Order: sequence, then structure tokens, then C-alpha cells
Amino acid sequence: MKKFKFFFRKAIHHAVIVALLFMVMLPFYILIINSLKLPKDIIKDPFSFPGTDKAPMLLSGYGVAWKLVKGYIFNTVIVAVSEIFGVLLFASLAAYGFTCFRFRGRNQLFTFFLAFMMIPSILTLASQYALVYSGLKLGRTFAGVILPAVAGGMPVNIFLIRTFFNGVPGSLFEAAELDGASHFSRYIKIAVPLSMPILFTIGLSTLLGAWNDVIWSRLILYGNEKLYTISVGVFVSFNSTANRSITDTVIYAGYCIASLPLVIAFALTSRQFIKGLTNGAIKM
Repeated sequence: MKKFKFFFRKAIHHAVIVALLFMVMLPFYILIINSLKLPKDIIKDPFSFPGTDKAPMLLSGYGVAWKLVKGYIFNTVIVAVSEIFGVLLFASLAAYGFTCFRFRGRNQLFTFFLAFMMIPSILTLASQYALVYSGLKLGRTFAGVILPAVAGGMPVNIFLIRTFFNGVPGSLFEAAELDGASHFSRYIKIAVPLSMPILFTIGLSTLLGAWNDVIWSRLILYGNEKLYTISVGVFVSFNSTANRSITDTVIYAGYCIASLPLVIAFALTSRQFIKGLTNGAIKM
């Protein structure tokens, strides 16, 4: 009876997982198959698989979509790489300071940083826009997109990296200090190499945020279409009625192309990303 209950629970768990996986994968299936069909076939049956007499396979949509989004992808790579570099550099330096330096008010200052994690970013959107666009005159520039993203990522990422640094044996830093290593050497040769899993995790999360951001990039870059990121460019271009070459097939193909770099990035960094999640770095 106990074995039956055990296998029954296991079957229920697997059934729930399979159902959730199906719900996650179904939109991707629809996206991919419709990027390979004629617009009229998409309207007839969006679930039919291409390559049949009823729905012949079509690849021309990818060529048209690539011409539309290639510039936006290049812009997004510039923004994403800059954000990742800025977030990892400044957050790791601040986390090292909070870990290895002893100064008055250290814990209070760290708590002050953590308090900003509790404030939803949407609440500061108007004031941040006024500061960046009117105060700093960074409207319609990459800097207006990158700098607020780097600053906004500081609190949570300082917390994550500091937690990881605290897990590094203090004897390593003490031994390096006895050997005459400066704080900068200890940061470069000990703290950073041992913290690569959490740095990869933060880097991939930052990439995801930069790639998918629509609201802030749309606000700051409005009026300068040459600098649009992929999310903004796809939203604007594919909703334009002036370009008759944009069909449903092209739209689906464009979404596939826009998603591909993220899939590749996760495939290349998934091991380090999962290691960063499971090493206790983001346990509260």
C-alpha cells in the first residue's frame, strides 16, 4: 500500500511537470511553425505543421525579418555588454568593500542599500526620466539607457555578490595579505575567480533585462530610431502599417530571430548559471 501511494504521488508530480512543460513550450511551437508558413495558412490553422500540401514550408520570412532587426540586435548587444560590464564591475567592487573593509557604519550603509530592493522600479520611473532626460541631457543616447540600468542593478547584485564573498574562507585573504598582496590583488586573484558562478548568474540576468526592456528604452530612445534596441525595434517596426513587406510570417520570424541570441547565451552559460543558483548565493 505504501509503495502504491509513493508511485501515485510520483505519477501526479510527473503529470503536473509535463503539463506545465507543455504550457511553456506550446507558444514556442506556435511561434516557430508559423514563421515557416504563408500568412494565409497561419490564418487557416495556426497549429498545423509546415511542409505539407495544406501548409508548404517557407523560409523567405527570415530574410525579410533579418533585414528589419539586424541593426536593432547590434544596438542591443552594445547596451547589454555595457550593462553587464558596469553591473559586474561596480557591484563586485562594492561587495568586496563591504566584505573586506572595516569602517564605521558599514552595516548601516549596507542595510540602506538593501532598502532600495524593496522599492518597485515603476514608482521611480517618472523622476528617473526627468533626471536622465532633462537633468543629465542623456535622452536619445545609449548612455541614457545604460547608466540607469547599471545603477538600478546595484542593490540586489551587491547583496548577492557580498553573500558569495562571505562564503570564501577568510584564511585565503589573510594568507594573501601576509604575502604582501594588496586589496586590488586579492580582489582580482581570489575574490573574482572564486565567485565566477554568481557573476555568470548576474551577467545572464542583466543580459535578459537589457534584451527584454521595452518601457525605459522606448522612453529614452524615442525619436532616434537608429538606436532602438531589439524589443523596441520589433515593437515599433512590426506594428507599422506603412511597410507592406511585414506580414504575419515576417513577424513570427522576427520574434524567432530576436529570441535566438538569448537561447544561445543560456546554452553557453547554463552550467555556471545553475551553479550560481545552487551554491547558496541567493538564499536569503
